[in-house]
Amino acid sequence: MGFDGIFLHKLIDELLILKTGRITKINEISTNTYTFIIRANSKNYTLYLNFNSDTSRIHITNMNYNHIIASKPFTLFLKKNLEGFFIRDIYQYETDRIIVFTLDGFSEMRDKVTYYLICEVMGRFSNLILTADDYEIIDCLHKDGVSEFNRIIMPHVKYEFPKSEKLNPYKVTNLKDVLSKLNSPKDLVNNFLGVSYSFANMVFKDELIDSNFMNLLNNYFKPSTYLNINNKEDYYYFSFNPLKTYDNISELLDDLFFQKDKDDQIRKETSDILKFVNRQLNKLETKLTKLADEKRLALDADKYKLYGELLLQSHNLKDKLKNIEVYDYYNDKNIIINLDNKLTILENSQKYYKKYQKLKKSIAFIDEQTKLTLDEIEYFNNLKVQIFNASLNDVLEIMQELEKYKYIRNNTKKQPKKKQKPNILTYETADKALIYVGKNNIQNEYVTFTLGKPNYLWFHVKDGSGSHVLLKSEELPTENDIRCAANLASLYSFAKDSSSVQVDYTLCKFVKKIPGKKGCMVNYKNQKTIYIDPDKNIEKSLKLIK
Repeated sequence: MGFDGIFLHKLIDELLILKTGRITKINEISTNTYTFIIRANSKNYTLYLNFNSDTSRIHITNMNYNHIIASKPFTLFLKKNLEGFFIRDIYQYETDRIIVFTLDGFSEMRDKVTYYLICEVMGRFSNLILTADDYEIIDCLHKDGVSEFNRIIMPHVKYEFPKSEKLNPYKVTNLKDVLSKLNSPKDLVNNFLGVSYSFANMVFKDELIDSNFMNLLNNYFKPSTYLNINNKEDYYYFSFNPLKTYDNISELLDDLFFQKDKDDQIRKETSDILKFVNRQLNKLETKLTKLADEKRLALDADKYKLYGELLLQSHNLKDKLKNIEVYDYYNDKNIIINLDNKLTILENSQKYYKKYQKLKKSIAFIDEQTKLTLDEIEYFNNLKVQIFNASLNDVLEIMQELEKYKYIRNNTKKQPKKKQKPNILTYETADKALIYVGKNNIQNEYVTFTLGKPNYLWFHVKDGSGSHVLLKSEELPTENDIRCAANLASLYSFAKDSSSVQVDYTLCKFVKKIPGKKGCMVNYKNQKTIYIDPDKNIEKSLKLIK
């Protein structure tokens, strides 16, 4: 990874455009990740701050990140204390991976104050710390007793920068003498603060180490990706053999990490929900097994009716016995019936009759519970398919649905002011037809019963879980339009890795929701069936509208 102190030193030049800017909005993107909206030079900039161990970084971003509505306490603290403050200065501590923002503003008591927002972008030791002008810590993202750098990071403690015996390459006066004693990239890393192996390996690419070092240290190059000595893709603010170059460091970081951030966030969210769904399915399967056992027992109820009837033949109904042999005139044989020896034979007969009546009544209840359990299993199997095809917004909608059905608790205190429309995946075909794809139950219902008009074609994979797909065409749909829509229905279904997938399609007016069922379960009629081999290339060939 190329995010070292020298890299950060170059990045500072890009961040200086934020000087004199005003922090207008602070948003929480995910755990340990924030965006600061800064108004500077009559323009809005978005500063992205990531303090996760594997992707820690800070830069200006042009990407759109979805922020969390219910912010955590530390985010609320930042919003309360820093929104409205002006950035007086931005500087790096030595050549360490630490950026300090000097902020001027007014406290709640309307007193003019100065704060230092210290961003330690140091991998697993990353932290965001707010101090007063005397460097007393007001609050911090990660509180630490005695940290790796032998210092205490806690509120009301004096902040100390990490101590290091390494040299700041920009302040060394006898640089040539120091470099002459170094024999390897490792020596360079061990002697200079902020120098990583990404930088050191570049320096030792030729014999002119000192001039090469000075050139790379003081000049600005095109940020780029490249293959490192392990033949893995890496990035830095320069490269001798770039794979791809960028106009600035922020653009490079956006390109490299934006999709990774989204994928990681989706993976985390889907992992939690998937675990929940699998737990629910395991519970339901266990319940179904127990119901089947109870049904078998209930179907054996006639045996207890027979016992009750045969016991009444006994010559002495007041006897208390452990068992009794009676004649079964239905099957023409003697049988032994076990009894409760605390009860008389008559009372045992009544007990068997009651058991018979109870089991008979339970059959209807067991059948009802079995049907409800099978519906639940179908519902959660549908969710499982939807999770595998979900984007972050899709996952959030699935969570909203689970909250609605009270499977999970809604911990969000602050709700959106109005209900948001689902963000539907929309494509345009070569023949200018529109295809809408629902990727979860909320979206499926919206696609079929809000966007859907009676004459639109509706698609769904046959006999399985999948997306509701709608084909809107101003004229009669072409065969290519139909195949494209059917392909999307197969790709966003349980059968996406299969071949010759059967996809049903019919007019939207023939699709009806099944009353009482969770999710968006439907019945349809007058359908035709098309066989499709799911093909991602067909999806890529379509024009993505949103």
